[in-house]
Amino acid sequence: MISIGENISVLASFSSSYKMKPLRFKWSGRLFDINEITYQWVTKDGLKTIYHFSVIAGGSLYELTFDTHSLIWRLERLDTQNQ
Repeated sequence: MISIGENISVLASFSSSYKMKPLRFKWSGRLFDINEITYQWVTKDGLKTIYHFSVIAGGSLYELTFDTHSLIWRLERLDTQNQ
């Protein structure tokens, strides 16, 4: 896994049951369509709630996070071994 830790732009859907689903993201000028969400979990950092998504896009595995306090999406890690 390669640590990235960069803010990104994400297109996500929010269902009526308050379920969040990232659909695509933009990183380094490139647009990535998310093919699959393989795992998701939630952590706390003080009062902040952080949603984590492990996703496959373009044959690689990415970890995306969404901070409910700042409303910022980040690309945390990248694993290219799935290619």
